[in-house]
Amino acid sequence: MANDARQRQLAKFRRRNQDATHARRKPKLPSIPIWASRALQGLAYWLGSQHTLGLAANISEGAIAWELIRLLFTHRDDRRVLEAEVLYRDIPELTLNNTLANSQERADLVIVIRRRRDRDVPFRKGDVEAIIEIKHNRSRKRLVWRDIDFLGEQRGKSKNIRAFLIYASVNERPADFTEKTGRTIKPRTQRSPSGKATYRVRRVCRATSRVPEENTRAHGHYAILLEVAPGAA
Repeated sequence: MANDARQRQLAKFRRRNQDATHARRKPKLPSIPIWASRALQGLAYWLGSQHTLGLAANISEGAIAWELIRLLFTHRDDRRVLEAEVLYRDIPELTLNNTLANSQERADLVIVIRRRRDRDVPFRKGDVEAIIEIKHNRSRKRLVWRDIDFLGEQRGKSKNIRAFLIYASVNERPADFTEKTGRTIKPRTQRSPSGKATYRVRRVCRATSRVPEENTRAHGHYAILLEVAPGAA
């Protein structure tokens, strides 16, 4: 009996060491971008204002993108430049092996470290810091997952370009990305339905006119930041 107890103790010690080793090897994600929290909270308030004014039914992804540009410009690092509707083929790291070389696919937003002299000229390698796609709760869900898979594919081509999807939701809790309380879903890291990409819910911002004690269904207007990576092999 004493020998069995020692064996169990030894096995437990080995498992603990293996877990610690795995934790040390697990890659650490970069910090959340400096613009994220304030810009997303501002976007959530803006969504709420559009709902209050009766304009929410007509909000397009383009309108959300332009409001987001205004907020990002306000809260960005002033050494960064924003550009909207950027052809993916103009980002050299993403055209390896001629992939996307003739594509008409466009990123909703990009964050770059220097301005290019003309929109007809590709960026220089290393200029693009992040690509951002935008979706909202009126988008078909298959299009949301398609964008996440696409971003995961692009992220796999370059570890130096971060890939984000910003999900905006008017008067509806996004069940795929939040708990019933409205807080970030657990675990934060999830796989897309196809398994082609993984994403981590980096930030959930919400605007609501209800006090928490009365808002049992977590109604509100949400702006959510997902960071996307390729699916695990």
